[in-house]
Amino acid sequence: MKHIRNFALILMMLPIVAMAAGTETYTGQVVKIADGDTFTLLVNGHDQIKVRLDGIDCPEKGQAFGNKAKEYLSSMIWGEIVTVKVSKYDRYGRAIGTVSTAKFGNVNLEMIKGGMAWQYREYNDNPTYKAAEDNARLQRKGLWQDPNPIYPQDFRKAKRNKNKQQRFNWKNW
Repeated sequence: MKHIRNFALILMMLPIVAMAAGTETYTGQVVKIADGDTFTLLVNGHDQIKVRLDGIDCPEKGQAFGNKAKEYLSSMIWGEIVTVKVSKYDRYGRAIGTVSTAKFGNVNLEMIKGGMAWQYREYNDNPTYKAAEDNARLQRKGLWQDPNPIYPQDFRKAKRNKNKQQRFNWKNW
């Protein structure tokens, strides 16, 4: 009886261990594109999961090429069946993963190759992503057409600082 309880406990712990190890995989239909690196996946016909593409960073909404990045991602995956190999979950509860389709293979890599994303330097040191970014930059694809492209993290930081400054100035009135 003791062995059966231990076995049952092990079986119950397997999904938790799998999630912690980053081996969780989802397959479903893309039902919403939020921006160039975030979308919503419908799995099991009713569960929605927010997904962020791992290892890349796309221009933000309101930033040069932000809408183009969203359109590019949409052209590859909107309404399609995709597979997401989850590496982790972020503080917003989004699944962070590598997305693949039968037609495009690694969508994360395709976003970089198309010049619609940077390799997310802070969280990824994949040499394939780095080479793809360098190649897109040399060919002046997508965002690399801009004479002074702004790394999204720098754009977000500047926006936060501007908002802080505006709040600060407002308090002094």
